[in-house]
Amino acid sequence: MNSRLSALALTSLLLVYGCKTAKAPLTATPVTATITEEGFINCFTAGTILNNQPVWCEASAVLHDGKNLFLANDKDMPSGQSPVFTKTLTGLGDSTQTPTYLTQPAFSAARKYEDFARTPDGKFIFLTTAFDRIKEGSHDWDGYNTILYWRSGDEQHPYVLAPDNTSTTSVSYRQQIGKLLANPSFPGGMPYFKIEGLAATDNQLLFGIREEGKSYEDFAYRVKVIAVTYRIEKHNNVDRIRLTNDWRIINNFDITAAYPELPKPLALSSLEFDPFHKQFWMLTSMESNGKLDAYLWTISTADLYANKPFTLVRDAKGQPVHTPGHKAEDLTPLDANRLLLIHDDDRVKTTVGNRIRQANQAAYTIVTVSTQRTRTSR
Repeated sequence: MNSRLSALALTSLLLVYGCKTAKAPLTATPVTATITEEGFINCFTAGTILNNQPVWCEASAVLHDGKNLFLANDKDMPSGQSPVFTKTLTGLGDSTQTPTYLTQPAFSAARKYEDFARTPDGKFIFLTTAFDRIKEGSHDWDGYNTILYWRSGDEQHPYVLAPDNTSTTSVSYRQQIGKLLANPSFPGGMPYFKIEGLAATDNQLLFGIREEGKSYEDFAYRVKVIAVTYRIEKHNNVDRIRLTNDWRIINNFDITAAYPELPKPLALSSLEFDPFHKQFWMLTSMESNGKLDAYLWTISTADLYANKPFTLVRDAKGQPVHTPGHKAEDLTPLDANRLLLIHDDDRVKTTVGNRIRQANQAAYTIVTVSTQRTRTSR
């Protein structure tokens, strides 16, 4: 009996020891990043006019689906064109390549696009507006509160993300988000907020909040991430996506507390899941006294959901990777080593080298990242 107990005790000790010393899983974390290319994208023909005014390309969203680039302008476009369009990656800076406009009514009905997202399996693409305005007693501004989605490769059939199949906007989610963002100043719900980030995991959508407060004239800048679970349902042999009612804040990052040396005010302008490295990228941008800039950040999935701080991405010399003179609004992984950043420089005639931005152009930056495999703690 004693021998048997001793054997069992020894086995238990070995198991415990093995669990404690077993190697943790490998994950990829960024080591350094370098800006390797800059240029301008022609969004539409020079001289484009709407309501007797020149149209500016204020590109705010970009996505690479493995074949083409999807881009979105946060301003309205003339009839026959669209604020959402595609270009080939090889023709990114080619001024002679005409974009392919997505002219389905849903793309033109929604207003002020901010971010694309793609599910990790590549099957669905999402596109959200800012949700930054509503008109009480009227549906005139409901289009500013819209999330579209479609099957990859079938952008000709976009659907509105809503609790039903008949809604033409996603405004019904606005109240839920406002209540989630309630604070002591606004215990009944946040009256104003602005979404600028969107990312998708296998079963959740993550929204990045840039601003919140009393109104668009009275708000505070934020780096806040909220999450909600989604599921896929079949309706008349069509995949429709539904959200559950489990909205929650998963990360509330205070840049000033963590990095007081960075310029102010920086706030979230993009949030993306990287399927190559199974981590998230974030952009924070600023526009203050005529100064435009943006910084690149990263975080693991576990740390994001644990409300841990983002990590500032640096170059080989230890300096932060940023885009002085440009307000980076969105990013998309091109492959395992490159990120494409699109800039919304508003109507500022920013420069790339000795070239000056024209009204029909948006600046872009390609960042090359170097990663290494590290073991995460258990």
